[in-house]
Amino acid sequence: MLRVRGLRARYSDGPGREVIEEASLEVGDGEVALLTGASGSGKTTIILAVTGVLKFLMNGVVSGVVELDGLNPLSLEGFSKLPAEVGVVLQDPDKQIAMPTPIGELVFTLENLGYSTRNAVGRSISLLNRFGLASKASQHVDDLSLGEKRKLTIASAIIHRPSLVILDEPTASLDPWSTRTVVELVSSMKKSGSTILVVEHKPFYFKSVADKIFTLENGRVGRIDLDTDSSHLRAGEKKRRSVGGIVLRVENLVAGYGEPILTVDELHVGEGEVVAVVGPNGSGKTTLLKTVAGFIKPVGQGRIEKASCFYLPQHPDFTFISTTVERELRDAARSVGFSELASLFPWFEEARRANPFTLSHGQRRWLANLIAYGYSRKLILMDEPSTGLDDNMLRELERIVGLLASRGAGILVSTHDPRLLMDLADRAYSVEGGRLVERDPVDLAIEMYRVAGVRFE
Repeated sequence: MLRVRGLRARYSDGPGREVIEEASLEVGDGEVALLTGASGSGKTTIILAVTGVLKFLMNGVVSGVVELDGLNPLSLEGFSKLPAEVGVVLQDPDKQIAMPTPIGELVFTLENLGYSTRNAVGRSISLLNRFGLASKASQHVDDLSLGEKRKLTIASAIIHRPSLVILDEPTASLDPWSTRTVVELVSSMKKSGSTILVVEHKPFYFKSVADKIFTLENGRVGRIDLDTDSSHLRAGEKKRRSVGGIVLRVENLVAGYGEPILTVDELHVGEGEVVAVVGPNGSGKTTLLKTVAGFIKPVGQGRIEKASCFYLPQHPDFTFISTTVERELRDAARSVGFSELASLFPWFEEARRANPFTLSHGQRRWLANLIAYGYSRKLILMDEPSTGLDDNMLRELERIVGLLASRGAGILVSTHDPRLLMDLADRAYSVEGGRLVERDPVDLAIEMYRVAGVRFE
């Protein structure tokens, strides 16, 4: 059971605004609770606070009452016993993975909790099979996709069968098949009596298993009804864009790292057109974008004709080159004014002097999207641009991408997010059997929702 009463939290012992001003919530044995809220509202801060990490490892200030299955994580004794009872999945997999291979990561987790190597290896192999990672058990984690890394961190968090599991954006960067696996896993843990707290911008994925839903706004936690708005699950009429000349043409291309991963018979993007590429984790979508950008050579022969392009990577941190948010936006203001870019960053006044790397994941993702907007090249390659964005930020992303398209930019988007297919994409390609196949974006979005177990209206 998780009980929180009167929680207050901030990140240093000096003067400063409290991120969490009043948080009270309770999740019982065998219950699943969802925690939602805008990007940057403090959802991750609550996780860090209730697990004692903010107080003992980050020099933060935390007050209030927290009880995790009889333990008080705000006491040193309770904090030291927590790893055996709690499993936590952080929002950023790269900040959680400690070992060089998936099998090593899981075995390391169990051995630290006193399991024998033999038992640790057996349980690790079984769980890697469940998550579709068995074939990559001994592969270096740097060669995994972001979605595969996320699946690995989830496996690591639950491998010791903790009584409390906390998942921070567990479906971000996951394909529909993996999303369904996570939802089924949460359902299975619920039936076994585990307490589960899920922080999620897409709560509709977990609606079938959730018992309650909390929302965080202005530093305070409240309750909302489970029957949340589902308008994003309805197909609407999209205004067709006017498409100009071709800014990207790919023919007879094989993408991969020395070995073939993805075959592209034909792909094209026109001026003012938004084209999405969808496929399972590890199917080669990011590899394709990097090949188009020129970072990776094609496997064998292949034809790529393109205009000048800007590549926005899957991990937003790889976009940043300056030490403050303000400098990032000033450096990026090539085709639009700085004041316009700053006005599009909702947290600008409070974060203008902050290092971009200290922002929340959603804020970093949004800043990276604005940098791409500022450069506004003829061809923009976006890898998972909606990861970590709440619904309001998603609407803003769609507006900015629409502005880029109206200025003549062709945009190629790699995504697992059916919302982008439904509301943004003019055309779409799907990775099927190792080849790229053109599909209708709305039909593909509906199929993705259904695969993930979401009923479409």
